[in-house]
Amino acid sequence: MIRVLSGPSLPRLWGARLSAAAGIACLLTVGVSQAQSPPPAAVDTPRPTAAEARGQVDAAVGRLTCAGVETTETGKGLRIAGYVGSDEDAGVLKAVLTALPPGIDLEARVAVRPWPLCEALDIAGLAGGPKENPEGQRADAPTLGFNRPSLVYRKGETLEITVTAGMPGHLTVDYIDTDGSVIHMVPMRLRRDDRVEAGRPVTLGVAKSATDRIYTIAPPFGPAMILALVTRDPLFPADREEVEPAGPYLAGLRAALAALPADAKGAVAVRSAVLTTVAE
Repeated sequence: MIRVLSGPSLPRLWGARLSAAAGIACLLTVGVSQAQSPPPAAVDTPRPTAAEARGQVDAAVGRLTCAGVETTETGKGLRIAGYVGSDEDAGVLKAVLTALPPGIDLEARVAVRPWPLCEALDIAGLAGGPKENPEGQRADAPTLGFNRPSLVYRKGETLEITVTAGMPGHLTVDYIDTDGSVIHMVPMRLRRDDRVEAGRPVTLGVAKSATDRIYTIAPPFGPAMILALVTRDPLFPADREEVEPAGPYLAGLRAALAALPADAKGAVAVRSAVLTTVAE
């Protein structure tokens, strides 16, 4: 969670509640070599193919409610990467992986990203962004620089972000928290001009004038996400509520991207980053 300040000393009231346990992002890491001891020689068990194993994994992923998991066949098995929306879903996926027949090597790195982060990541993927992985990111995607390169922020610290667009257009930057809220950093009523030029940095969270917002880390703590998009046309008007519930907003964001003119759908660049906020 961040508290929004207008200038260095004028707090804007904003409260929410979330249990500490619900705010901790987990990571499912599985490095399983299923090429264990072969079955007895008397039993001629066909070696399963990577394609067959991939089909089982993909079927399991398809039953998850909020997930973005990519399965890639390798020379010896499968590489699984992405995110799921809960510890329960991570357990389901891990059970499927460990139940695969012997003979399949697995490499899996799957993060737990509670809603609404998982839905925001899904929208980022549909808009052309990677699923928490810079590999394959289009060259004109915006870059995000943070005043804490570790992306770990402690209570009372300020969040400062430098966004550098890779193409000209209109910038949308949102802070999304697992308490179910979204803070619009650009555009918003104090920063209506969302136009950006390629290669020119835009700094958020630094008080250069009386209208600049300062973002201070406050409870509840846990994972949060920055979602930045550059589009040829504006996605939203600047006068929408600065803080709003994530559910309606993400539905609106998905609809706004889908409603872009056909010749503008390819002119969308996106980048996301997951932060961790802690009390100490």
